[in-house]
Amino acid sequence: MCVFLVLVNLVLASCKENVLIRRDVAIRHDGKFDLLKRPEVHHAKHGHAKRLSTKKRGEHAQHAISHLKVDEMKEIPNCREEYTCDAHRTRSLGDYARKHIAVYTYNIGSYEGGMRDDNVPCVPSNVDAFLFLDDDTKERTDSNSLNLWKKLGWQVKSVTLQAGSEFVTGARLTSKLLKFTPPSWLLNGEWEWLVEFDGNVVLDLHTLGPFLDKYSSKPLLLLDWSYHEDCGDDGFQCFSHELHNMLHARRKYIEDSKENVEAWERKLAKEHDGTDGTRKYTPPYYYETRIIVRNLQHHRSDEVTQAFGRTYEKCHEIQRDQFLVPYFLWHANLSFDTEALPMRYLADSVGMCMVETRVGRN
Repeated sequence: MCVFLVLVNLVLASCKENVLIRRDVAIRHDGKFDLLKRPEVHHAKHGHAKRLSTKKRGEHAQHAISHLKVDEMKEIPNCREEYTCDAHRTRSLGDYARKHIAVYTYNIGSYEGGMRDDNVPCVPSNVDAFLFLDDDTKERTDSNSLNLWKKLGWQVKSVTLQAGSEFVTGARLTSKLLKFTPPSWLLNGEWEWLVEFDGNVVLDLHTLGPFLDKYSSKPLLLLDWSYHEDCGDDGFQCFSHELHNMLHARRKYIEDSKENVEAWERKLAKEHDGTDGTRKYTPPYYYETRIIVRNLQHHRSDEVTQAFGRTYEKCHEIQRDQFLVPYFLWHANLSFDTEALPMRYLADSVGMCMVETRVGRN
């Protein structure tokens, strides 16, 4: 069997059965930086082969791979400007000035003592934005701060704390519930896209419409973890790196579920090595779940919902959801349909930034 690939005017061929090899290619994405692609080996068996990006007529160009080095930036940039709704920016929406995106964030367990009153992104007319707070956080939030969020277009929603498990607190489980299994009215409403991000992450909501139009063929967009560390072409290596870092350098984040984390690592290591009798676990990416973007009109949207439901259930045993997401996407055959976006690309494209916090987050 011979496989031929045309990519950026370069033809590569491999006649090794069931393996497609792609060599280094430099891709210019948006004029701001070069995306450098490393050698990859994609196994074609089990119906889980990585599909090449095909651009339909009228679609925007998009990068199709995740392991992209954009520069030496190792941290999400701090927020330095307010994302306002001034008249010029509102007019710039053009054809995107219609409600087709829902965004939401949350503060559960009185994190940071309540909601902040700076770096609150203004909500444009094509977005519905929701802020979820538990009762304790709402009581601890200054009324002026809460009124500012409302003034800038955010709808405040109350959420009841979930009961904690033996290994995970109720506040943390409630955050995971909102992250992976949000209320059904968010999943079944009028929106085409659902964008979730952590409470200390900020996006420029004006940019979402044109940005998301580039990814209409994708059911799910996530943040590529590899800006922390180059882990090659195997997402399992990134998983292993972060897990060991947590076990030895940041134990406070997984201390209550440490034994479960270690058991999870042993299970995945056996599957990755192919020694447990199941198909070999070779996730292409490892993700950072600060931001999750779901295409609600995609034909695989229900499969994403099911995979995230399994993720949330496992969150009752393990405090760190990033250890879980790649596994459940892989077993749902969603890994290669998920777009894993470079951090710098998200910072440049949708203004992703971090607000400074007094309490460190994991």
